[in-house]
Amino acid sequence: MRAETAAAVRAARLAQRIADSRTGADAVRVKQGIDIVTAADLACEDAIRAELTRSFPRYPVIGEERGGEVRAGAPYWLVDPICGTRCYASNVPLYCTNIALVEDGEVTAAAIGVGRSNEVLYAEKGSGARLIDAAGDAPDIALADSASIAASTASDVLWIHGYGQAMADLARRMWLADRWYLWTFGSTVGYAYLAMGRIAGIVHVAQATQRSEPPVHTAAGCLVAAEAGATVTDLDSGAPWTLATRSFVIAATPGLHRELSELARPMA
Repeated sequence: MRAETAAAVRAARLAQRIADSRTGADAVRVKQGIDIVTAADLACEDAIRAELTRSFPRYPVIGEERGGEVRAGAPYWLVDPICGTRCYASNVPLYCTNIALVEDGEVTAAAIGVGRSNEVLYAEKGSGARLIDAAGDAPDIALADSASIAASTASDVLWIHGYGQAMADLARRMWLADRWYLWTFGSTVGYAYLAMGRIAGIVHVAQATQRSEPPVHTAAGCLVAAEAGATVTDLDSGAPWTLATRSFVIAATPGLHRELSELARPMA
């Protein structure tokens, strides 16, 4: 494991402990529209920043709550301290912490802490994805076969998320197909679930306002899912995902990816 990856795992563990304690979960304020933030979000991001900066003081941190600026030529971190704040504030255990390292314009390492499970997933580009189990003291579990596991155990379970008429039309087509169980919830923990073989596919459409923002919500999940064997592409172009991608089609198998891409094509 790279030193950067180990730092990301440590930081994700710190955020897990803070979030799962629910300290600050009831201190809620509205950021904009229906988007909220809790005191726990801020505490988690501050703890992550402190750990990452202690380990790599030259790497800027770009966070969901505290912001940050990229320095030309320098690696940097993308951090979403609690993805799924609405679920978290309502005490629904569908949230996660996302941490991704960007080097030379690519996500090269990532860690995801899954809320209320004590599970941490991590990945390095080209080296696969792994799971640190809930006990925390067993050998890491390779996730190389998780995508194929999903094809048999969760082949009818999808997570879809998005806004507007086009997304409503997609959901209608999928429900009328009577083919899948459709889950929709406001947290990218779905990316971790796909990497672990618990769901089979994702169609995730970004809000218009998110298209100019750093991809703090999705960068870690995309790398972990891809390194676990899933196919991850840009919904609009059909090309492999990049840091510029904001809307995604992700699937455990190539066949399912073709099927989801065909359904989603009218949205592109």
